[in-house]
Amino acid sequence: MAIVNVMENFVGERIEAMLEAEDCCKCERCVDDMKAIALNKLPSKYVSTHNGELFSKLDATIRQNAVDINIAVAAAIDAVSKRPSH
Repeated sequence: MAIVNVMENFVGERIEAMLEAEDCCKCERCVDDMKAIALNKLPSKYVSTHNGELFSKLDATIRQNAVDINIAVAAAIDAVSKRPSH
C-alpha cells in the first residue's frame, strides 16, 4: 500500500454528502477547490498500511475529527459557492 493521507477520503466523502443539500456549482473544478480549502484547514493523517487506515477511520468517526471535518467542509463549500473559480 502506498502512503495515503486518509483525510482526503474523509473530506471527499463529507463534501459529497453535504453538497446534496446545497444549491451551488458542483463541477469538478469547484469540488476540487472545496477539497483543497478544507484539507488546508485540517491536519494531515498519513498511513502506510491497511491497519493504519482502518484505525484512522475509526478515530475520525469517534473523536473530534468528525466535527472538525464538517466545519472545514462547510466553510469550504461556502467560500467556493460565493466565488467559484471557473
